[in-house]
Amino acid sequence: MKNTKYFIGLDVHKEKTTYVVKDRIGNILLQGETATLYTNLYERLEPYLKQSIIGLESSTSYYTLYQNFLKKHYNIKVANTIQLRQLIAKNDKLDAKRLAEMLRLGTFPCSYIPDEKIQRIRSLVQVRHSLMEEKVRCNTRIQAFLDRNGVIMPSYKAFSKKWRQSLMQYMGSGEISMELRHEYDHFLFLEKKMEQLDQELQGYARKNWMKEYYAVQSITGIGPIVACYVIAHILPIERFSSHRKLRRYAGVVPTCKESGNKISRGRIPKTSSRRLLRWALIQAANTIGKTDTNLGRYYRKKKKQKKNAGIAKVAVASSLVDILYKVLTTKKAYLGKN
Repeated sequence: MKNTKYFIGLDVHKEKTTYVVKDRIGNILLQGETATLYTNLYERLEPYLKQSIIGLESSTSYYTLYQNFLKKHYNIKVANTIQLRQLIAKNDKLDAKRLAEMLRLGTFPCSYIPDEKIQRIRSLVQVRHSLMEEKVRCNTRIQAFLDRNGVIMPSYKAFSKKWRQSLMQYMGSGEISMELRHEYDHFLFLEKKMEQLDQELQGYARKNWMKEYYAVQSITGIGPIVACYVIAHILPIERFSSHRKLRRYAGVVPTCKESGNKISRGRIPKTSSRRLLRWALIQAANTIGKTDTNLGRYYRKKKKQKKNAGIAKVAVASSLVDILYKVLTTKKAYLGKN
């Protein structure tokens, strides 16, 4: 900060970026808009860059700009958008000014920026999850079509092998709707793409984080795919100073407010900075709930007490985070009976 003379705030959007340059006492030296291209921003900001700190918000368009400034060894920070929204009200016209001002005052809420390997596995996980969600929607549309048209299917689990055989028999008998044919073809396409992506995802995780990948799977309830979700959103584990920090990050503990000597605990937040991580933990908790383990018995006890499976799953997911923290910190298989 001693050699820093300028503070540059960037409000980055897909098409354009608003920039503001402030000096140490808060005067605005330069402001304007330009296309979201490194060359355009460099041309406008070049006189200030060597003695500046650059701040921008995390968004879908920030990463390329961030990497370009970083490669040129400029001092750049990315704001944690969740903390940022707690500090200020959103206003696009003022965002760049506020970012520059927070840099100047030392109140800029920094966000962790993953390296290229973590960024890639996160992207693979995101694509895989999107395919899975579309597959679920496709399943729902197929079953809705069958119900709408009074087609009685056998009492097998939907989309199991025998259920599909019955569906194929129905589709092969007489004239069928084009809607059903297209939906089922789409389902098969999504299923094939997910299988291919699952193989690529697991191979990438094994190649780059072999110890962590197999150590995480030593925990009951965590399979190869959930392990990839965990690696993508938790590593490097060193950025969490304790298992409590990891719990908060994963969104599996209630919100807490303190005022004076009063502490009030609220609900589990509906949104989390790592939505897919929480989804993976809940899937693992659901599997654990069916096992004869300590956590499995804890799940059933909690479910009976609260009469709510959702609360029980979150409680198990929270305990699971503690085990994950220990396993990822030591990089050794879990030997306990979770």
